[in-house]
This record gives sequence, structure tokens and C-alpha cells, in this order.
Amino acid sequence: MFLWDTNIFTDFEKGNSTLQLYLKKIPWAEILRGRCKYALTATPEKLPLAHKILAETRETLDKFNIAVFDEKCAQKLEELKRKHKAHKRYPDMMIAAMALAGKHIVVTRNQKHFQVVLPKTQLANWIDK
Repeated sequence: MFLWDTNIFTDFEKGNSTLQLYLKKIPWAEILRGRCKYALTATPEKLPLAHKILAETRETLDKFNIAVFDEKCAQKLEELKRKHKAHKRYPDMMIAAMALAGKHIVVTRNQKHFQVVLPKTQLANWIDK
């Protein structure tokens, strides 16, 4: 299974993928948080656009299977935290834990965020080849 990082979602929105894919709960939440923030803080003239984007994003997110962070992922996260104490990007550690627990491949443009915690065989970048 492929697990997308948040930065890959934009490529999907543009219609560049037809694979059955799983979006991790972390990017799903990050994406919705950003769209909701825009819808709640937009100026009156931008509000119609902000709410249109929010609705379209929700429709797009509904096309994904959502991979949930479960107990096995939590155990892997604890292992990663002990092993990589200097790694500061907690959301990336959570994503790596999900990949390790499920033996999934993380698709991301930010491979440097994951190279310390995941083997190369569990990383892919479909955008910058």
C-alpha cells in the first residue's frame, strides 16, 4: 500500500493519479485544517471561494481510503522516539511509524524528513524523479 504525505495530495487533486491509494490520517487532518482555516478567516469577498475549495477538498478526500493510526503504529512510534531522539518532526515520526507497522511505502517529496527513520525501500517520490 502507498501512504501519501501531505505534499503529494496536490498532485492527486490535479488528476495525476489513478491508483488505489491510502491517505494517512495525519495528512488528511492537515489538509482539512488548512482548508477550514481559510474558510474561517477569509475576507468577505474571498468567502465563496474558500467554501468552494473546502467542499471540493472534502469530495476529493472521500476518494481515499483512510489509514488509521492504531496500537501497532503507536508501538512503532515509541520505538522510533527512543531510537531517534534528535528527530524533531513529530508528524513525520507518526507517518513513519504507520509505514513501518503496516510495511507500507510513504510517497513524499520530502524524503529527507524520512531518510533517517525509514529504509529506502519504503520511500517513493513520484513528482521529482
